[in-house]
Amino acid sequence: MQLLWCDKQAVWFLLKLRRGGMKSVHLFVGIIVLLWGTSVAVGQGNGWVAPCSPMSSTRGLFDSSLLFGGWIEMGIYTDGDNNRDNGPIYAQNHRRNDFLMNQLYLFGERAMNTKHGFDWGARADFVYGSDAPGMQCYGDESFDFDWGTNEHGYGLAAYQLFGTLGYKDLSVKIGKFGAPIGLETAASKDNFFYSYSNSHLIKPTTHTGILTTYDLTKRLSLKAGWTTGENSSFKNTQKSSSLLTGFVYELPKDAAIHYGFNGGTKKNVKDSYFVQSLCLEWKPANRLTHIIQYDLRDTKDQHGNMWFSAYGLNNHLLYKWNERWSTGLRFEWLRNNGDYVDKCLGDYYQVTLGLNWKPCKNVSIKPEIRYDWFKGTGTPFAEGTRRSRATGGCGLVISF
Repeated sequence: MQLLWCDKQAVWFLLKLRRGGMKSVHLFVGIIVLLWGTSVAVGQGNGWVAPCSPMSSTRGLFDSSLLFGGWIEMGIYTDGDNNRDNGPIYAQNHRRNDFLMNQLYLFGERAMNTKHGFDWGARADFVYGSDAPGMQCYGDESFDFDWGTNEHGYGLAAYQLFGTLGYKDLSVKIGKFGAPIGLETAASKDNFFYSYSNSHLIKPTTHTGILTTYDLTKRLSLKAGWTTGENSSFKNTQKSSSLLTGFVYELPKDAAIHYGFNGGTKKNVKDSYFVQSLCLEWKPANRLTHIIQYDLRDTKDQHGNMWFSAYGLNNHLLYKWNERWSTGLRFEWLRNNGDYVDKCLGDYYQVTLGLNWKPCKNVSIKPEIRYDWFKGTGTPFAEGTRRSRATGGCGLVISF
């Protein structure tokens, strides 16, 4: 098997480390690049995929329902003024101006196939990096909460751990899983932009419980289940109980409507909440995709008094030039009526212009520039000194 360029680079990293010329971080990078390069080379040797041909197709290592994989996402985000905090915008990837490894994401899955009747499945997803603390069970501070957390903001999360049972058009998921609310997910590989929208703040990241999915027709899929609130585990230290429901309806001509709802009570903290998201995804032209999403969150105390609420509209306009290049424009408005987003009450706006470049099938580079501004009470940006902020950054995703 011929050694690829990336394998040679990885070996160089490891040799330099052995000679004492490199830090431990290069050992980690070298191993990751070596594993990725080897997987591509194995694919070449078996005629599966050329490493830099985005048109090529792939199949699993074994002809079975087992699948293993992952990605590593890394990058930098800066405001140009060297401020430590880039403002009340989610994503650990804007939190400071140094280079971060956002996600080392690994998963294993036994996929279900209920075409001919009953089947079962399971999946486990583990994440290490600066995004991981936001994917832990921080809602009730149990299970994986605070795993591996250090002074640099890195941590380890069991993002998903669930089993599935299914029979034809009906399936049941039991365990911890990513929240099916909104199209933007914490597992960021398939998100177009490197940064997250502001509305990502008001939606749950994970749920633990039971979720049933039923494909009523070829176009309509219904979801309903029970969870231990939001971002919590089966330990459920807050004694939360919530409903999780939604649907996906596929319209003609590459369009779809997505709706998700989660609402319930937290007995120990004596409050109730609900959050919902309604999204339309459609293609006004062959290469052009438009996504518009409405999000709403309300939280009330035991007497029914409003603690805080937030709602807004999020627009994505994505144009695919070819298999390697895409351009995206995002415009968002979010109204903050309480301190869930930030203690500054008012309207948050942001516009983001980004590119996606895929030089190889396994590699995606995501540069972007972003401008945020605020109308209301307070100065949320530049460490509490400004009402607007220009930022920019670039992310790199390597899949394996």
